[in-house]
Amino acid sequence: MIPNALTLPVRGSPRFDAVLVGGGLHLLAMWLPLVPFVAVAGYLSRVLAATAATESHETAERPDWRPFGPLIRDGLRFVATAVGYLAIPLVLLLVTLGGPLEGIDPTGSTEGLVFVVGSTVATLLAFAICYPLPAALVAVARERTLRAAVDRSLVGAATRDAGYLVATLLAAGGLGLVAAAYGPLNAVALGFFVGFYAEVAAAAAIGQATGRAWRRQGV
Repeated sequence: MIPNALTLPVRGSPRFDAVLVGGGLHLLAMWLPLVPFVAVAGYLSRVLAATAATESHETAERPDWRPFGPLIRDGLRFVATAVGYLAIPLVLLLVTLGGPLEGIDPTGSTEGLVFVVGSTVATLLAFAICYPLPAALVAVARERTLRAAVDRSLVGAATRDAGYLVATLLAAGGLGLVAAAYGPLNAVALGFFVGFYAEVAAAAAIGQATGRAWRRQGV
């Protein structure tokens, strides 16, 4: 799974055209935020759909950026799904960590315990709500309808699979490492392109794991 995901962004010919376009869109988003990011989201949606549909013994083909109209529609569904799933965790963390617990001194005995317990519970709840998001994104990418984001037969089948859990954690860890190096890499204008490469690789890993989970459970 991991080797296939890591090589997908440069699979095919010419090898680096997808990365150059994706990195260029990230760069363009500094001046024109909305459309470039929706286009990138649409491409990631195509990666999710392509890798989810690929059998374990096969190698997924790298999607194309064209046609552009359907790409934007895929991107809008991707963004709407992400916003729908992330809204509650973000509010939960902001209210908990930036609200009632903000004035608590974490070094005090009782207050420190309240701070640790409250922040831990908020973080765990946020993770629990976010955990199905990758599976929902794959489901929406495959079915091309927002209703798939809350389809229990699709999302639930993936979230119960150990392979999906591993892929999600690896993808999150990889994106976290790239995000940490984003600033230094952009000193030489590489962060935009490395960031897009990591996004495609993460999407490929999650798409493969989700598709495998669906096939195991006959979804």
